[in-house]
Order: sequence, then C-alpha cells, then structure tokens
Amino acid sequence: MEYLKQSTQDVHKYMTALQEAQADGTKLDSAAVTDEAPQQFQIVLDEAGKNADLIVRALLDGSALYEREHGVKVPADVAENAIQMAYSTTRDAFRRYGLKSLALDSADSNHHDQISLQPNRAVVSILSAFTEAIPYAHYLPADIGSNEAKLAIMSHQAGVKFGQYEQNGSLDGADSGGSFISAKRLHTSNPAGGGAVTGKLTKIQTNANTCDPSAGDLKLLRGRAIVYVNGIRCASEAAVTRGSGNNSVSGSIRIGGIEHVIGGTINTDTGEYALTSTPALPTTVNVAVESSIDFERQPDLTPSVISSVETFPLLASPWRVTTHNTIDTRTQMANELNLDPHAESILAIQTQFANERHREVIRKGLRIAVNNTTTFDWGQAKTLQDSGRAAVWADLSYPLAALSQQMALNTMNHGITHIYVTKNVLAQLRGLPATIFQSSGIADRPSVYRAGRLFGLYEVYYTPWELAETNTSAQILCVGKATDVARNPIVLGDAVAPMVLPLAVNSDLRQGSAFYARNFTELNPHQPSAMGFAMIEVTNF
Repeated sequence: MEYLKQSTQDVHKYMTALQEAQADGTKLDSAAVTDEAPQQFQIVLDEAGKNADLIVRALLDGSALYEREHGVKVPADVAENAIQMAYSTTRDAFRRYGLKSLALDSADSNHHDQISLQPNRAVVSILSAFTEAIPYAHYLPADIGSNEAKLAIMSHQAGVKFGQYEQNGSLDGADSGGSFISAKRLHTSNPAGGGAVTGKLTKIQTNANTCDPSAGDLKLLRGRAIVYVNGIRCASEAAVTRGSGNNSVSGSIRIGGIEHVIGGTINTDTGEYALTSTPALPTTVNVAVESSIDFERQPDLTPSVISSVETFPLLASPWRVTTHNTIDTRTQMANELNLDPHAESILAIQTQFANERHREVIRKGLRIAVNNTTTFDWGQAKTLQDSGRAAVWADLSYPLAALSQQMALNTMNHGITHIYVTKNVLAQLRGLPATIFQSSGIADRPSVYRAGRLFGLYEVYYTPWELAETNTSAQILCVGKATDVARNPIVLGDAVAPMVLPLAVNSDLRQGSAFYARNFTELNPHQPSAMGFAMIEVTNF
C-alpha cells in the first residue's frame, strides 16, 4: 500500500515494529513500545498509566482480528483511525477541543480500579475501529475540533505542450505512456505518384504515427534518422555527426520482387525531409521517418512534469440515540434471565451503528456501479458448457475480468478486488471445488462477512442488504481497493469515537444512556477514484 501522509507512514512503521516485537516474543510493556509511538497514541498510553499494555494489546489484537476477518494485513490508515478514535476518548482531547460535556467520568491513571474506565474506553474504541472496518475504504481521521478532514489526491500533468500531450494533460493511468519524455519523433506519409516522400518532424507528435507540421522547426541529432516502409527498416541517414542543414539518406527495399532504391535528404536544422524512390514506391505503402530531438541545441524544448495535490474537504456529522429502562425491567431481567437490559440495548445500538454505516456504503456503490455493468447469462453458459455447475461458474471469470480492466481504466489505478454476493449466489459458490472458490472458514452471519476467495483473485463477501435477488437472478456488486489508499472509492473518517454517556434517572425511575459519535461516510470526491464499483447481473439460474 502507498501512504502519502507522513502520519500514516509513521503509524505503518509503528505497527510493523509492534508486530515484529510480538513475533519474536519481546515483552510488550509500555517501556518497550512507546519510544516510536505516534503522538496521539503516546497521549493515550500516558493517560492509561500502568494499564498502557492493555491499550497496546488492543491494537495488536484488533489488527489480528482484521486480518482474520478480511484475509489481509491491516492497512496503516485503518490503524491510524483506531488510534484517532482512542485519542478522542482522552482527557487531553476533552480539554483541547472543548468536549468536557462528553466526559463520562473523572477516571484517570490513578483510578482505584485495576482497570480504569478511561483505558477501557480506549480499548473499546480501538477494537471497534478494527471490527467495523470496511476493507476497501480509505480511513481519514477528521479533526476533532472542526469535524473536517482533507482528502489529498496526487496527480501529474504535462508542464508544456509537447509530444502527444497538451499543456496540463494528464500523465496518470491509461493517459500515461504517450510520447513526451523521449527525444524520438516519427512521421508517416504515403508516396506521391512519382515516388516522392516528403514530411517534417516537429516537437508535437499528434499521434503515434504523425507530427504536426505547423509546430515549427525542430533541430535533430545528426546521423540518427531511420526510414521504415510498411514497418520494415530500409534506409538510414548517413553517419555524419558534424555539420548542419541537409544530410543524405539512402537504402533500399524489395516489394513484390522489385528492388526499390531510396535516397534523399533530411534537414537536421528544421526537421524537414525529402525522399525519392527508384522505381517509384507504390502509393499505398506507409513510409515512416524517425529521428531524435537535439536537446543540446534546443534546450528550451526540454519537457516538464507538474506534480500537484488536489484537496477535498470532508465534514463529519453526528450520530445519536438514547436507550431507557425502568428499574423494574432491569431487576426483573437480571433475576429471571441473568441479563442486563441496559447492556443489551447498548450492544444493539452498536450493531445498528456499524450495519447502518456499511449499508450506506453499499448503496453508494450501487449508484456508481451503473457506469460499469455487464450481464452473466447463467442459463446460456450452462447450455454452452452442457456440464456441471463448476464449469458454468468458471465462465464468470470472463465478465469479471472485463469489468475489472474497465475499472482500472476508469479509476486510473486499480481493478476489482472485492465482490458482494447474495445468499443464492453464495450457496452456489460454496458448492464449487477449491480450485475455483476457497472458503474463509468464517461462520454464517446475518450481516456482512467474508465468505471466501473466488478464482484466487477476488475476496467474496456476503450481504443480506441492498442487492436484488430472485429465484432465477441476482446482482453481484464488484469493488476495487486502490494501491494508494487515498484513491479508494469510499472515504470514512471519525472525529469522535462512538461513546456511551449515562443519563440521569427520571422521576419515573427510568434510567438510560445516550450513544454519540461524529463521522463521515462518503463516496470519494475525486471522480476517477469514485469509479471503483461495478455490477454483474446474473440471469437464468
């Protein structure tokens, strides 16, 4: 993964050091692990005091949980978000950002309990950040004070009009690779009726085969010109490196059993050439002349590349809900069922919070996916295969590959890495041999989870939400995770970690709590990056 932010790079370095210390059996106490800790995490550890090792353990356990759930090591931006959420529970954050009203208690490192409430909140925040993470989203912590985060996207443009690029033309993605840095220029034309071939090499390569004759004179390296007829090298400029102006060109080629002798000149001060052929070349052949710019004589032509950063502001919004229970309800459930209704309510709220956010991501993805869709006719594939289910589903690799390549072109970065499927599709995939579908081993759940890997390439997730399904058809939502986390199609960020605030007992003896969080869940505002969704409509099961 690529991380442009220094803070994310620092988290990556720190997480690597922690995991290495864990792997070789190094004791993970606060004295051993805090030397290189990111600033915010150091504050969390300092406030935890003797319980700092619990915070570190939560960070390691959370990253291990992420790896089990998603089959890959945790990205540094996800870990950075976990640290941000832990920091948002600290007294330092309360003081610095005016969040005293959100403080749940006055617990500190000197709390009389062995495990103070403050470290507990940090541990819960860290573990929640990992367990609720969406694997293809970029996690961008928001400023606690302003609720704002700035997404930075790096791009590269041509600094001048040169070669095949306009000034400010994109050099990224599929736009990369045109003639720009190279000194070589090539122009193609057809012979006139008498066999004469004329043309001019210029600084502007209008396409792969022609130059713009109106782009002015071009100084060329002497002795470098080569002539091609129908792609075959047949003549070259005399190897005379001194002098100026015209230089001779000579050679020959056999076409249809006839030897054609080629001669003429190329002007290394202007880029113009004039060739003849004896006997005359057919007017249908392509004659290309190639040479190289002499930058020493025209240093002002040296092209330049502009690297720029485009920023997009993202603002966090609040989430809030309350829960209330009477004292009678709490005591009755405790006595009869050994359950705490308050704790059960908080658990339900946390589950709703995570699921609601994930469903919003899927809905956003569905709206984008209409720009890159295809149909997989399962019935037609069955007819063509006239064989078992495994062979039919193997044909799904073709539309997946086509959509993936189109996604790479659209995003200028990546193709498909993850797919969401419905229950019927998942049931079919699970019946396939391990050469096609490898199960994750994760037990069935009523919410999103990673079910396995398809074709060794695509992580398969089950979703009970949003995707349409009938007895004979189903939708498959495809998503791509970028190599640069800032280019992921979804951007998530938290300003204040989810927290539970106790409420006063009312006159009716109803006691409750409030759940509060501030975050954003956004489609990447950089349009190419947002195009990381695609859709397959499966028909005729």
